[in-house]
Amino acid sequence: MKVTVLGITGGVGHAVAKAFLEHGVPVRALVRSAERARALLGSPAGLELVEGDARSADDLAVALEGATVVFHGLNLPYPAWDPGMMELTERVLAAAVDAGATVLFPGNVYGLGPAFDQPLGEDCAHDPVARRKGVLRNRLEAQLAASSAQTIVLRMGDFFGGIGESSWMFHLTQGALEGAPLSYAGDRDVLHSWTYLPDAAETFVRLAQRRHDLGGHEVFHFAGHVVDGHRWVEAARHALGDPHRRVKSFPWFWMQLARPFVPMIRELFEMRYLWNEPVRMRQDKLEQLLGSVPHTPFEEAMAQSLAA
Repeated sequence: MKVTVLGITGGVGHAVAKAFLEHGVPVRALVRSAERARALLGSPAGLELVEGDARSADDLAVALEGATVVFHGLNLPYPAWDPGMMELTERVLAAAVDAGATVLFPGNVYGLGPAFDQPLGEDCAHDPVARRKGVLRNRLEAQLAASSAQTIVLRMGDFFGGIGESSWMFHLTQGALEGAPLSYAGDRDVLHSWTYLPDAAETFVRLAQRRHDLGGHEVFHFAGHVVDGHRWVEAARHALGDPHRRVKSFPWFWMQLARPFVPMIRELFEMRYLWNEPVRMRQDKLEQLLGSVPHTPFEEAMAQSLAA
């Protein structure tokens, strides 16, 4: 394999690139600034950085030249998703078709629903609670399914672990290593789905290794960790070595006041349902293909996440 990673300076893209490199697979990454990327990523053996813009067909063609697999980890702030993500994905798919490369894509649960009374399989209903972002995610997956490139989607819960600073885990634990309180965004009695990025990244590698056994478009669910807020708090406290670390509520009330004026806050409120509904994934299809799915125990994953 030769892999191109798009979005390597984000949490998901970085984790996936690291996993491929650990398997001895060379990785090329398209970045805006190689200097800034090296400051963040270092210079691991097997990593090639190519400067360019993912919105440019020419730059994508250079980045994907010779690639057999491309990881589409590009993302935009919520308010820019429409039409930004659709346009980016269209360009990535066109470049993948030209290169003859398989596209790996990190999916999420936004487009699923509305019933969450049991773990969701790949064939579950797509009538999303989050009308704006859920509908967009479904359009995005339809775009992937319609491509003549082979596309593999791995749907997951909220990410944690690695370098990402836009995840819920980052915001809930920000400053905790310096003594700040933890934060929690929902009812602690409600289950919440988490995806430990090193486990997901290893899963992407294994899916890429099995790509010749798959069809033109495949969707898999990744169960990850499904824990309630009480276990989350205890795991975070244990990782910090402070069994009495204070936990404060997420400032939804104060954010509500700014909601009419700040687009990003409006987008976050649309996703608040994920803290009130136990959205779980069923990974039977993934297990049937891979045999076993990477799974780090939650307490260990939490400790590694905070250390990172």
